[in-house]
Amino acid sequence: MMPMHAHQSNLTTLNPRKTGYRRLAAAVLLAVICVLCAAPQDASARAMRRGDHGPRVKTLQRLLHIHADGIFGEGTVRAVRGYQRTHGLPVDGLAGNDTVWALRRSNRKRAHTRSRTRTAASAYSGSRVKAIQRRLHIGADGVFGPGTAAAVKRFQRSRGLTADGIVGAGTWSAMGFSGFRKPALRRKPGKPSSPAPQLGNAPAIIRAMIAAGNRIAHKPYVYGGGHGSFNASGYDCSGSVSYVLHGGGLLSSPLDSSGLMSWGRPGPGRWVTIYANGGHAFMRIGNRRFDTSGASQSGTRWSREMRSGSGYVVRHPAGL
Repeated sequence: MMPMHAHQSNLTTLNPRKTGYRRLAAAVLLAVICVLCAAPQDASARAMRRGDHGPRVKTLQRLLHIHADGIFGEGTVRAVRGYQRTHGLPVDGLAGNDTVWALRRSNRKRAHTRSRTRTAASAYSGSRVKAIQRRLHIGADGVFGPGTAAAVKRFQRSRGLTADGIVGAGTWSAMGFSGFRKPALRRKPGKPSSPAPQLGNAPAIIRAMIAAGNRIAHKPYVYGGGHGSFNASGYDCSGSVSYVLHGGGLLSSPLDSSGLMSWGRPGPGRWVTIYANGGHAFMRIGNRRFDTSGASQSGTRWSREMRSGSGYVVRHPAGL
């Protein structure tokens, strides 16, 4: 049996050590809890706000594309709120993590778009175009126009390449170029000529109708558009035809396609022919078609291509 004094001595030696461990663990746990409690519970606690100043604010202002004076004033608040409103963020005027990250993403996208635009622009003009023009022994004006495209095609045919007029990797190589970045070069796009009819000897009424067609040629298609009033934000098929006829002083109120089936005189006209059935209407003025169905492909109601009149009632304005 262990002596009593030895047992007491052992208790005296062990208990303080256990107590110390417990106290240390409790202190560590308390410190962790304090850190967690002190941490901000949302992004707004760390957000930049009105009255702040310094480099972070200046960076924010540059992201917003406003004057970067480094002071978070009323103008910066308005800019932040405007950005938040248009990008589906909480509109609080505070530049927290979500807002700053969204701004950075927007600026990266904008920079990428600008880069692509610059690349597209350089694809048909600049020093590289001059280089190939010199190699082709043509005038080196740096613009990839129709003459340069024709010269490129001739060169491509002479080397057994696809004669597409585009200076791609194969054409660059065949020309003997190396040592610098070589984007595909192509003909500079020109403005498309207007498909509206050019009828210099037409009667004044026809010229007035063409002018009316030009005014709405690029307007959007709107079902029922142009029937409540000739002035509308968009026009449907019969509304478009009605507008042109009104422009020539031939209609005082719009007609739907069924109404156009019985309007005017039967058969095609010399200058103007109207095609109508229960579901659609279009017209021809001179050698051009005026039709909403063409706008979806070319962006304009005018078209050089005619369509079959099968299934349509054919009418024309009297005397035209």
